[in-house]
Amino acid sequence: MSETIRIIRESKGYSQEFMASRLKITQQAYSKMEKQPESMTLNRLKDVAHILNVPFLTLLGEENMYFMQNINQQGGQAATKLILQNQDSSTDHNELIQSLQAEVEFLRALVLKQQAGK
Repeated sequence: MSETIRIIRESKGYSQEFMASRLKITQQAYSKMEKQPESMTLNRLKDVAHILNVPFLTLLGEENMYFMQNINQQGGQAATKLILQNQDSSTDHNELIQSLQAEVEFLRALVLKQQAGK
């Protein structure tokens, strides 16, 4: 399950800091949760699924998933991508938009914070 969460998070371009911010916890706490998801409460796992915009069952490995690895020209692993076959074809685009807006706000705040520190 921890591998699934990490791969989905990375495929969406989300950092651990972003996830932690959305969950209102520290990055260290999120990292521990991601490494040991079995210690998460069901409500916290549902929150993670909501932020990642995937069905809850996906995080539990109960939904069909297809993994594809990209290989760079030197033969090394360049990236891992994830394609979910969603059993519910009525994807709620408003949730996706809200999630992306939250990510943009987070990134803007991060840039402003870095600029203020210079």
